[in-house]
Amino acid sequence: MDKWLTHNNFAKVLALVFSIILWAMVHLDSGTPVDSTTLAQPRFIDNVKIEVTGFDEDKYILYDLEPSTVRMEVKGKRIDLTTNFSDYKARLNLENLGPGTFTLPLTHELPPGVELISMDPSIVKVTIEAKETRTIPVTIVTKGEPADGLVLGTPIVAGEGTVDVTLPASEVQELSKVEGIVDVTGLKDSVKGKSVKLTAYDRQGQPMENAKISPSSVDVEVPINKLYKNVPLEVRKSGQLPSGYVLTGVETDVEGVVLYGSKEALEGISSYPVTVDLSRSDGSTETKYLVDLTPPEGFEKIEPSSVTITLHVMPGGQKQLEGVPVTLKNTGSSYDVKWIRPVEAMLSLTVIGPNETLDALRPEDIQITADLAHLGAGTHSVPIEVNLPEGVELADSETSITVDVELTEKGNPTSGVPVEHSDPADGAQSPAGSGTPSRQEEGGNTTEDITSGNGA
Repeated sequence: MDKWLTHNNFAKVLALVFSIILWAMVHLDSGTPVDSTTLAQPRFIDNVKIEVTGFDEDKYILYDLEPSTVRMEVKGKRIDLTTNFSDYKARLNLENLGPGTFTLPLTHELPPGVELISMDPSIVKVTIEAKETRTIPVTIVTKGEPADGLVLGTPIVAGEGTVDVTLPASEVQELSKVEGIVDVTGLKDSVKGKSVKLTAYDRQGQPMENAKISPSSVDVEVPINKLYKNVPLEVRKSGQLPSGYVLTGVETDVEGVVLYGSKEALEGISSYPVTVDLSRSDGSTETKYLVDLTPPEGFEKIEPSSVTITLHVMPGGQKQLEGVPVTLKNTGSSYDVKWIRPVEAMLSLTVIGPNETLDALRPEDIQITADLAHLGAGTHSVPIEVNLPEGVELADSETSITVDVELTEKGNPTSGVPVEHSDPADGAQSPAGSGTPSRQEEGGNTTEDITSGNGA
């Protein structure tokens, strides 16, 4: 150790270390600070967003603010330049400006100790346009299909079903609709209280980006029901009116009902029967009563569940009309017709109705027809069809009335009363003997009828 202390080189190194320590102690004791005032090189701050101030967004819309950011060149102390970049701001003041196009300077805000060298751009061009508001109904459309065996009802929008749409004045006329979409793919239950976002569309079906919709969404219900079918009511009558009154009409408060059921059940029904009890009439001109409706067998539900029946009656009487002419249809050109019963082409009918109507009723006001289509040679009992004026009915409407006629091939002797023949196209018949199958051509189809000596 003593050897190292007496060595010349070691002494030199030790002297240098002590010199450095003494220098540092002198400078620290004198309070001389480290130089922090040295300015850094100029620095660029990119993508500083332009903040718009003083703009009334409720009344106006701002166009053409391009670019929406600026680039700043700044200088300052290195410690200041490293401040958070969010402290660098560019502002555009639009206070007290109305509609029009303007070129305006930008202002800036920088961190303390930082100076602006340049800002690009330093001025911007903007267009301000007034807004207009229209009230428009909401349209709800559905996407997809519910589960098998179910159908969609009409979507229901909560509240008034309208919204306010605010647009630039130049775009208002292009507004076509406000629409929301509900996806019902595979659903088994109704949609209830679903909030649906709305979009405004122009006449070309494109979304309108500048539209402000208030409210921006609505609550919607979408019924999902079993398969259904609308069918008309079939009014049937039962019972008797009070003596001395006639029925002038039957009225129901609905024309049809909605039936819910399987596809097969719905395909097999075309009407819903409602029986009207005439004995419910109290003798006044109008009698109303309620009839409960139940689903037919095989159906799950019926709407509505009841119907209001109104019976219209008035005092009436009875009248017998003699000599009401009978018209034959589809006699063809191959047969002569002989009347058997009655012996002439006239009938007597007893009808009931309002006295005033019966007083004016004449035989020629009633149409009676008998259809001879598909009948061959022989004697036939043919049902008749009676067409009566409104408010008039047959006294015995339950009894079927028929006439007897004999058809004889042309050229054979007949004592029948001559009858005007209809156009052969209306039902011309090929000759056929009594009890013999006959074939006829109709529209290219061949049909076969069996006739007997007593009728078709």
